[in-house]
This record gives sequence, C-alpha cells and structure tokens, in this order.
Amino acid sequence: MAFDSDVSVKSAGSGTTVINASRARLKGFIVGVTANAGTVTFSDGGVEKFNVAVVGGTSDFAMHIPEQGVVFKTNLSVTATNTTCTVFYTGA
Repeated sequence: MAFDSDVSVKSAGSGTTVINASRARLKGFIVGVTANAGTVTFSDGGVEKFNVAVVGGTSDFAMHIPEQGVVFKTNLSVTATNTTCTVFYTGA
C-alpha cells in the first residue's frame, strides 16, 4: 500500500469553514454531538457533495473513508449546524 501524502487535521465549529483552499481528499471526520439535532455538509467549490444528519443527545461519532478518500477538486469546506466537526484530509 502506498501513501498519497501526509494527513492533515482541522476543526470546524458552527458555520462554514474552509478546510483546504485547493484540491483535497477527505480521509475521515469526527462529529461532536450536542443536545440538539444538526447537520454537517461537505462542499466542493460551494457545491454540496454530501451531508451527514446528526441526532441530538447521542454520542460523538467518527467516520473513516477507506483507500484514497473522497476527492474535492476545487476546495474542501464544511458547514456545521448545531455540531462541530474535526476533518482529516490530504492536499496542499
């Protein structure tokens, strides 16, 4: 197995956070759950790629994305509502 590059980490609070301003690969994330339901939306250049619904009052959870991860060609940004998100990614 070959490594594509070093893995970086960045935290996103409530609102929109640009995780990486250029091409990136999402390798995994940890969602911090609050008492209220929320969402985490992952976007590529302002276009929603996918989102995660968060059930309020449950435990924090993590998602590992296998192999090369999910590519974001323009940039990787996260919008967190009623939650926090720690993102693991590769890219410059």
